[in-house]
Amino acid sequence: MEIRLDHITKKYGKITALNDINLTFSGTGCTGLLGPNGAGKTTMLKLMTNIIRPTHGEVTINGINVSDYPERALSFLGSLIEQPEFYGYLTSREILNFTGKIKGLKNEEIKSEIDRLSKITQISGFLDRKTGGYSRGMKQRLALSVALMGNPEIVVLDEPTFGLDPKGMSEIHSLIKEISRDKLVILSTHLLYEARDLCNRVIIINSGTIGHDSKTEENREMLKITLESDYNNDLDGNIHPFRVNGNEIILEKPPDMHNDEIINMFSRNGMHVKYVEKYDDLEEIYISLTKDSGYGT
Repeated sequence: MEIRLDHITKKYGKITALNDINLTFSGTGCTGLLGPNGAGKTTMLKLMTNIIRPTHGEVTINGINVSDYPERALSFLGSLIEQPEFYGYLTSREILNFTGKIKGLKNEEIKSEIDRLSKITQISGFLDRKTGGYSRGMKQRLALSVALMGNPEIVVLDEPTFGLDPKGMSEIHSLIKEISRDKLVILSTHLLYEARDLCNRVIIINSGTIGHDSKTEENREMLKITLESDYNNDLDGNIHPFRVNGNEIILEKPPDMHNDEIINMFSRNGMHVKYVEKYDDLEEIYISLTKDSGYGT
């Protein structure tokens, strides 16, 4: 299972929403597209799902060009793009039945899928209620059922927890973690904690370009060192603190050094280490990349 974006540029008139993007998404797990509003996240997902077409470049799903062969390419994919709305006079069962027919499923397959999905997304209790009376959380769970109809191997989700209360967000997070065990899930979010919690790969998009891809830094490990006294600015070797705040030091761990060697180096320079722990610098990277961002398309 794979989605490739090769030299993708998307322009709206004089505005460049995405600029020469090259990305590959493959295997199971969850990849998060993280960025501020207007960064280009939704534009990228719309290109993957053929809602819009690129100005330059191509998108392929499992080697099939999405623009040239959309029916074949999108047969591998389910999606939830922007905020879901449904005809208020239809029930969940009717919407899922219609979705199954569009995807070419037989009547028995559709019935089986509705039973399976209603349990997974917890919509069994309102399957036969008209969607006009649904809450935001109910609509979101139905939209996820629509995306999962036919058991696609790739699932694309655009801010799937938007507008939900904490309980609803927790339920959707649990569902995403479950489906990403054996599917490729690509989701957009502007929430740092959501990206941390759900994603094994995080890509930061800003102003239509890729600012950070955690996959390219898989071997990079940051440490937070807490000393018994303040740092004295005197370290030998190849350790260079990234940030110092009193007795707390953030540094990039040299790939050829173990933690005990780092502790010994501090000790040789008269500094005794209390704690060593892994440090997640995603927030600092995000703020650094997006600090001058405004709202775009």
